[in-house]
Amino acid sequence: MSNDASMAVSKLIAEWQAVRAALAKIEHAEHPDIIDRHGRVWTWRGRGDLYRHCGNAAPADMINNFGLPPQRALDNPNYDLCDTCLDGRTRNVRKCLPEWECSHKACQAGGK
Repeated sequence: MSNDASMAVSKLIAEWQAVRAALAKIEHAEHPDIIDRHGRVWTWRGRGDLYRHCGNAAPADMINNFGLPPQRALDNPNYDLCDTCLDGRTRNVRKCLPEWECSHKACQAGGK
């Protein structure tokens, strides 16, 4: 690739990043975060009316129907739960072996 073509591609990428950042600000203004009755912050998923928090997803009008996660969810290492969701409860998560190189936060941080 010639130097001129490389510069043009770099400029195009920079323009796209700037436009995408401006669009993200507009989308966030249209879909602000929602704080539920437990104090959890739900963020917009990026399509429709779907919001996410700690591995759960729900339409905005259903968010307040969600209670704190049951013990079964706490015991599942695939859920990276925040302190509000844990609510002082203990996770009974079996730690993965180091050679598995898992990405579970509960295994890497010693769990809660």
